[in-house]
Formats: sequence, structure tokens, C-alpha cells
Amino acid sequence: MEISVIVSWIGTVIGIILNISPIIMFWNIFLGKESIRVVPEAMLIFNILCSSLWACYWKLQEDKFVPFFSAFIGLDLSEVFALVFLFYYAEKNWKKYLVYAFLEINLVIEFNYVLLKIIADYNIIGKIAVLVNIVNYIAPGQNIAKVIREKDYTLIPIASTLSGASCGLTWFIFGLLIMDWNTIIPNALGLIFAFINCTVWAYYYCQSGSKKEKKDEVLTDDKKEKMEPNKEEV
Repeated sequence: MEISVIVSWIGTVIGIILNISPIIMFWNIFLGKESIRVVPEAMLIFNILCSSLWACYWKLQEDKFVPFFSAFIGLDLSEVFALVFLFYYAEKNWKKYLVYAFLEINLVIEFNYVLLKIIADYNIIGKIAVLVNIVNYIAPGQNIAKVIREKDYTLIPIASTLSGASCGLTWFIFGLLIMDWNTIIPNALGLIFAFINCTVWAYYYCQSGSKKEKKDEVLTDDKKEKMEPNKEEV
């Protein structure tokens, strides 16, 4: 088995785990702990868009079953979460939900039909996929600005950032092995943005730790002052 195939299978496994991760959010919605408003609609749209583009990109190439399978599974999972979202968005009204679901599935099928039958050129689809991925990476930059402004490191989901970076690193290596620039560029940018996120997170995490230590020292000093008798009183 070629090294590129092994690397692509590793990337597929990591990608599936990442695509399954929103189930926690939807499970909390099902239990009533969260509102449907916590679901970022842009995330659902971008996941379907990116998965469709990459699935069609690899489908139009020969001997690229593993990356196609990875993108196809990502598309299926994104579709499932989108349909669950629409169910709660329709306030569990089945008539309204069926209309929403029909329109959404129809749009996705038509979009993939255009990619596979009308465009039918994997180079063009690859360039579109790269642009969409770049926008997807730049969008969270607003969150970094908010972290810097509020000095709150918890606004960066470090676990998903690290797991996303590991997935991006795997597909970046895969792109290098097969010398596919449409795979190399977006994953390289993803690694850069992940590094920026981790750096900002680490900086403000350390800052909050030092502030906590100073606060503890002040509290300790106050306790000592209260415990020590006043000389005048003695």
C-alpha cells in the first residue's frame, strides 16, 4: 500500500471524528439544555459546500477513492446535522419541516449536479474549493479579534482547533505526496490559522493564570493583615 493511501486513510478517520463532533451540541438541544440558536448556521452551510466541492473534485479523478470517500462521508454527516437543525428550526412542525427539508436536499442535489455534469472539470472545482476553504478559515478571525479585545481565551475552542490542525496536517502531507496544489494550499493556510489561534489562546491563558496568582497573593496578604494584631491595639 502506498504511503499517500495510508496518510489519506488517517485523514479520513480524523475527519470523520471532526464531522461527528457537532452531535454533542445537537444532543444538548435534544435534552433541552441548549437552544437551536447556539448552532452556527454558517458552519452547516460551509460544511455542506466544502464537502460537496471536494467530493466532486475527487470523484472526477481516477484512483482517488479514499479522499472521495472522506469528502462523501463528510457531506452525508453535514446533511444529517442540517436536517436535524431544520427540524428544530421549524419548531417541530412536520409540514413546515418537510418543506424546508425538501428545498435543502433539492439545492444540494442540484449543486452537485452542476459540479459533476455541467462544470465537470476537477481543476475548476478544485480552485472553487480552495477559495471556499480560505473564506472558511478567515471567518473565525473575527473571533480572534474578540478574544484580544476581551482578553478571554475561552472564546477559542482549543480542542477543536487542535483536532482540526491535526486533520489539516494529514491532508497537507497527502497533498505533498501526490503534489496536488489544490489540496496543499487550503490545508497549509488552515495550519497557519490554527497556529495563530493556538498562540493567541496560549498567550491569554498564561495572562489569566498570572492574574489569578496575583489575586491569590493579594487575598493571602489581606488574610495575614487581618490575622496579625494591630500594634496600637496591643
